[in-house]
Amino acid sequence: MTILTSNAFSDEASPCPSGPVVALATEDDREFLRSIFASSLDPFYDGDHEAHADRVLDAHLAAGTDSYGHFSVAQRTFVLWSDGSPRAQRLGVLHLAVKRQGTVKISPLILIPSHRRRDGLGTVLLRTALDFAWEQGARQLYCTVAAENTPAITFFTRHGFRLAGESPSQYKPGMTELILYRGLVPADGESPCDLRMRLFEDGDAAVVRDLILDTMPSAFQGVDDDWVRALFDGHKRRFGRDLNQKYKIIHVAVDSSGAIQGTVAAGPKKGDPVKLMPLCAKSGEAFGFMLDEIPRLFGTLGRKLYTHLPASPAITALMQGSGWRLEGLMPAAYHPDWCTVQWSLCL
Repeated sequence: MTILTSNAFSDEASPCPSGPVVALATEDDREFLRSIFASSLDPFYDGDHEAHADRVLDAHLAAGTDSYGHFSVAQRTFVLWSDGSPRAQRLGVLHLAVKRQGTVKISPLILIPSHRRRDGLGTVLLRTALDFAWEQGARQLYCTVAAENTPAITFFTRHGFRLAGESPSQYKPGMTELILYRGLVPADGESPCDLRMRLFEDGDAAVVRDLILDTMPSAFQGVDDDWVRALFDGHKRRFGRDLNQKYKIIHVAVDSSGAIQGTVAAGPKKGDPVKLMPLCAKSGEAFGFMLDEIPRLFGTLGRKLYTHLPASPAITALMQGSGWRLEGLMPAAYHPDWCTVQWSLCL
């Protein structure tokens, strides 16, 4: 199937009789937008959906200016056509809001029912959204989707969107809204790396000590030389597998030269959860690599892994990207200036 989108988001659709075309919306599209908004959004959202369609189209037609928007700096609406011929049919709509924070929101992306899950048309609209967001210099594309809208959730996650959280009864009682996002610039920790994991050895003690004390005390009070020594002592007790002795199993991430780039220690608990502490690295690349390796290393120790980490954007993105779930946000739990996140991964 030939796929063409509008050229540089011009007001004219690119001619493509043999494949779908994405073009900027016009006044002639108003009734289509009102109809598809009302029929598609009503099962998941309360409110006047026809008025919603009018508002976003009016803002789009006013050179993207939303006179009611607080954080929006531009609004753009696109229509998906079956082809570039005079008899083409409208198949879908995409509305994008450019935010002051350097992000772009999809609000919404809809296909007519007869063309959902067919021909990759959702991907055509999403590609338009990505191209537009990159053109705007945005760092992130995001959307909210009702958890009950399973096909939409599957679509976005299959295209690299990460789950940021959920809000029960956000826009309609009984409906849970999910928050999804996709980064538009390479995130620290996502590039390939030449690393491997191995078991901690006595000769690693000085380097691992320095790594821990360089990365952890700013967010974890009490992490000092005594804490590190207790960690190493716990590793020595690992052969007994006695939970009451609070044994630890430490691994390190090393690069091609053998230099240690990160470390993680597992401590099994009663009831079969496994706490990872520390979990730290010299770079996001090494941190992301360890996240990929942790299920293999510790997956047989218990039914669930969990860890406590500071709520930084970089760490949060890496944890969400690796499928970890945010279980709790604990203000000043480890440090008066930090909220600590409890992350979990069920095995």
